[in-house]
Amino acid sequence: MYRGLNSQLMLSDLKENQRFRIIRVQANGEIRRRLVDMGFISGTEGVLLRMALFRDPIEIFLKRTRISIRRVEAEQIIVEPIL
Repeated sequence: MYRGLNSQLMLSDLKENQRFRIIRVQANGEIRRRLVDMGFISGTEGVLLRMALFRDPIEIFLKRTRISIRRVEAEQIIVEPIL
């Protein structure tokens, strides 16, 4: 589990229905480009809606859109929880 300054976590560490703000996307190459194209940009707020069995995939509400991503991709997105 990633824990940096100001309670930063990986997106995959959040609980269902938890709000978050994106700090950065650590992925590289094609995966990074696709995540950014879907709206995973620093400062964007979203909600982790739910997780499938074994926490994979993860459903996220971001910019008025529901997005499902794999856990391995969510581990590349650093967020801060919003209370």
